[in-house]
Amino acid sequence: MPRTLYLDLETTGLNQHRDEILEIGLLDDDGQVLLDSLVRPQHHRHWLGAQTIHGIRPEDVEEAPTLEALRPQLIHLLTDAEVVIYNAEFEQGFLRPELAVAANLHCAMRAFAEVYGEPRSYRGYRWQKLQVAAAYIGYEWPGSAHRAVNDCQATRAIWHWLQRQPIPSAPPRTNRETAAVEPAIHTGA
Repeated sequence: MPRTLYLDLETTGLNQHRDEILEIGLLDDDGQVLLDSLVRPQHHRHWLGAQTIHGIRPEDVEEAPTLEALRPQLIHLLTDAEVVIYNAEFEQGFLRPELAVAANLHCAMRAFAEVYGEPRSYRGYRWQKLQVAAAYIGYEWPGSAHRAVNDCQATRAIWHWLQRQPIPSAPPRTNRETAAVEPAIHTGA
């Protein structure tokens, strides 16, 4: 049975193509910390906007390893694992090659959105911030949010809570709804 791991990142910003990782956290399913490391970015020297959220300053990462130096350890830990991430699509944009070795990626944010059930103005459910999900399940933070290992611990608690919830089922479609989404079949007659 594949092992389950929980991953979180803190970054210099929200652009997966320009911004860089500043911190990586990785826990196993028992809550053991497998990786808790600051990361020295290669191209950014300042990130004031992100710093106001996670508190990681440029001087905090001056002596930290680079992502390149951490890559072998990350790949070793992630290989064949079930990896749970809160907002997996975002984090995957920063670690695409490293996460490619995982057996599966699971997005706790999407799963929680279905259970929380706040509809969007279009299909699906509104995604909730990690702090909203944590508060909803009664999770008490061991430290501050927006630090990678602390966010991993919250994601783990949310994922465990989700596993105990009944699987939501979609309401049955009416024939009118089905006809609207299924293409008409033309026989040429």
